[in-house]
Amino acid sequence: MQRRLKIYVIDDAMELCQDLRGWLDQTDHEVTCSPAGRILMHTLLEYQPNLIVLGMTRDSGEGMAIYRRLSNHRQLRLVPMIVVSDDASLEYEMLDAFDFQVRPFDRGRLRVCLERLSGSHKYLADISFAEPELAALKGFLLEHSGLHFSQHNHRILERGLMRRIQALRMKSLPAYFRYLTETSDNYDEINKLLGLLTIGETSFFRYRSHREAFLHYVIPRLMQQNKSHAKLRIWSAGCSTGEEPYSLAILLLENFPELVGWDVQILATDINKRSLRQARERVYGERSLRMMEDSLRERYFEKVDNHFLLSTQVKRMVRFDYLNLQTDNFPSSDHAKGTIDLLLCRNVLIYFKLETIRQIVAKFSQALRPQGYLFMGHSETMQNVSDRFQRHHQNSAFFYQLKEAVAKKKSVTARMLPENPRSVETIAPVSTRTRDKMSATTGAKSSLAAVVAKKKNSEQAKKILWRDPEQLYRDALTAFDHEKFAESSKLFEQLLEEQPTNQKALVGKGLLLANQGKYSDVRICCARALKEDDLLPEAYLLRGLILDMEGFLKRALVEYQKVLWLDPAYVMAHYLTAKIHNRLSDTEKRRRSLRNTVRTLERTADQSIIPFSGGLSRGVFLEIVRSELAEIPGTL
Repeated sequence: MQRRLKIYVIDDAMELCQDLRGWLDQTDHEVTCSPAGRILMHTLLEYQPNLIVLGMTRDSGEGMAIYRRLSNHRQLRLVPMIVVSDDASLEYEMLDAFDFQVRPFDRGRLRVCLERLSGSHKYLADISFAEPELAALKGFLLEHSGLHFSQHNHRILERGLMRRIQALRMKSLPAYFRYLTETSDNYDEINKLLGLLTIGETSFFRYRSHREAFLHYVIPRLMQQNKSHAKLRIWSAGCSTGEEPYSLAILLLENFPELVGWDVQILATDINKRSLRQARERVYGERSLRMMEDSLRERYFEKVDNHFLLSTQVKRMVRFDYLNLQTDNFPSSDHAKGTIDLLLCRNVLIYFKLETIRQIVAKFSQALRPQGYLFMGHSETMQNVSDRFQRHHQNSAFFYQLKEAVAKKKSVTARMLPENPRSVETIAPVSTRTRDKMSATTGAKSSLAAVVAKKKNSEQAKKILWRDPEQLYRDALTAFDHEKFAESSKLFEQLLEEQPTNQKALVGKGLLLANQGKYSDVRICCARALKEDDLLPEAYLLRGLILDMEGFLKRALVEYQKVLWLDPAYVMAHYLTAKIHNRLSDTEKRRRSLRNTVRTLERTADQSIIPFSGGLSRGVFLEIVRSELAEIPGTL
């Protein structure tokens, strides 16, 4: 049996109240109304409503202020709220509301809401999530959005689920999962949940090293390359609330007056509809502008109360659009089919599984123009993902460029046919005698060439045999760092042929096997290396990496600690330890490990390449770690 609800309607225009009263007179529910300007929190508390209906108009900011006050109130936030507004874009801003409707309200939908509330459970302060229940939901999210939730982002998933379950007054995770997957009309619940799972911290001009690379390397080269058609296309994939694409627009306006008259377009896409709405509004707080020079702030923003409104000049350069990188069709006529000069996808792919990352990066290569540029987050790499890109180091930044060979493969061109094709009729016939003489001559030349080649190969083999093993190891490791895995494998194998028990070569071979996911073979390499030298830091580091990849975080920490006992100045051991503490949500230990990484790097020679870092120089690595350290709240 359904219970009688006490409904409190807050609406300045009062027509919503009149409509509801007239309609609900036929039911047993009680309705009380109040204009927004006269609402008092203690009046609401005394009334003890079972439901609050909040009417909002597009031009009034008072409704939003009331929504926030109710959502943050210790007692009133426990009361379910339905928002009715003439601004449809507000729906993904109000993810703690029981429901959101566009004026005029839908009576059928409201009836369903009242039926659910009449039999609903009370607000649950906390819910424990069992892993079997979470596994099904994770699988659903992976299938429908591509988002992969492992141990390191587990807390984000739980927090997002908790908020939606509380908003909808569900009694458990299974009940919510049924609503998400089996209810025919759940009002786009999947995107509401995603709005709570993909929010990223960002700011204007966040990556200083990338900014320098744009200014001094990438944009000048793109302008030179595109000067004949005077077009420039940039794509920010995973743009969040817009700081990244807007920063690029400002950078172009400030530094490249030559682009006046060019056709410049910046496409910005994201899976989070709430973030896209904020980006289109272009209103930012002090924190978003914390890394921007005062002169730029004054030139491109207008101070409005405690916020900053971005100029329309910048806004016009950016087009925002919804795009799910995993499930939506791209590249297409709407989304960058072979037209993009510069693509930014920073700290987005961390949400996906490796196979999905490979598929997305393959699509990126199709979206880019020949030799187009791709920028990823500092902690993201193409290693074990794609061989279609070559890596660049410029201005303390590393980024990728589509290889020329890949660009040529995108379309069939005339160069794939003979330059001067000759028909059969124009080729002079060759006599049998002439052909025999040519064959004999060619055979003699081939035999002589084979002898010379054999002698040359023998001499090269002798040279390799006498190469310094340490140099051979360094060459193999350098090839690995530059993602030349076939060359690296060949060099490590040569070294092991000469010295089968060379511990470092065994570890190097293990690294290559780890790239291929052959973890059991990696463990064999580590065991063989430690049998020869049980004080070898590299072997323990590799063992830790494997445990890390398999999700055995605490066991991986033990291996990294062994490395630091043997060599306290081992940079990657400090850094990988910080990464695990981050996944374990231990902020203080993460901060301490990052600070140890910085101190160790500061004592390292300026031009050093950090071992097992993927070829990062000391300077680049130092900037990456300092940037990560600065992102931790409370870090000075």
